[in-house]
Amino acid sequence: MTFPKVKYILIFLLLVSIFPLLTYFYFRNRYQKMVVISNRVPTQAPLPTPTPDPDRSFSVLLLGYGGAGHDGAYLTDSIILARISPKIQQIDLISLPRDLWVSVPISTSSSQSAKINSAYAVGIDDKHYPQKAIEFTGDAGGGEMSKHIISQVTGIKPDYFVAMDFSAFTKVIDQLGGIDVSLPRNFDDEFYPIDIGTTDLCEKSEEEILALSATLSGEKLDQQFLCRYEHLHFDKGLQHMDGTTALKYARSRHSQTDGGDFNRSERQRLVIEAVKNKVVSLNFFGKIIPIINTLSWHFTTDVDAKTMEKYLLRASEFSEYKINSLAITDKNYLKIGVSSDGQSILMPKAGENNFTEIQTYLKEN
Repeated sequence: MTFPKVKYILIFLLLVSIFPLLTYFYFRNRYQKMVVISNRVPTQAPLPTPTPDPDRSFSVLLLGYGGAGHDGAYLTDSIILARISPKIQQIDLISLPRDLWVSVPISTSSSQSAKINSAYAVGIDDKHYPQKAIEFTGDAGGGEMSKHIISQVTGIKPDYFVAMDFSAFTKVIDQLGGIDVSLPRNFDDEFYPIDIGTTDLCEKSEEEILALSATLSGEKLDQQFLCRYEHLHFDKGLQHMDGTTALKYARSRHSQTDGGDFNRSERQRLVIEAVKNKVVSLNFFGKIIPIINTLSWHFTTDVDAKTMEKYLLRASEFSEYKINSLAITDKNYLKIGVSSDGQSILMPKAGENNFTEIQTYLKEN
């Protein structure tokens, strides 16, 4: 999906219905493009283990990023930890803000403080971070790095990760024929950035630009160039959206009444619900192969075929589970701060890198 301007690819749908189906048919038909990877180090002569409980809870880390051709292409500005609990038939969607300040292990002996949305980008960048631990390298490095940091924050070790860019998000929704999103209120964003033309001077003279730059900076300065933006408007109630429109609704950050990372997380959850409802309502199998081709180059995961075939058998069951939304925000356990280099960040109220209150909250809920 500024990721950075939030590229939130709400992969959620992969978990509830699409993902099991896609992976199963991918392997059954021997498609070779989709990346299915793992950096887990094999153990020697594994000891016999008890038969796993088929109804045990498991979790999937869902990551959305902009992809090639976008600023901050691999900054994961959509970060949702999905915890599936078959015994109580519930899926918890735990939203984490991209600006959460965390410790990123950039080598085997050192870490650096950074926003959590940089973890995936660091993990897949072996050139600039050659001293990372082995599990944080290669194609799966970004997912494994993100899983590690998420476990430090939430106390929940993700079993799997799924990462997708926003091009796939729009194409998948279009393949589904669009979705119907239930908006709780009217929505307006007068400054939704147009991807093409972000450096357009909007016919302003050099003198005008110098005058504006002398008194304004950052977003306030950018918003003086109105041709770089479009006005988004959605009426309250059920709205049909194609992929591009749904992405804009999920991506928007500058609404006067519904802006910011936390409101955006809530809109993402509305889109998740709409996608799930659409998948359940369709005779989906006729769309399997086209969607596999759509996702081939935009989708990375560490879930193997055998595991996904197991979940495929329960896909209809999962689609009926209650969805419970949990958000970590400055309204509960976070506070707004400024980093030493001037970035606006979010930190635990309990103190930097002290995530005990967050972990207790998630454990109790």
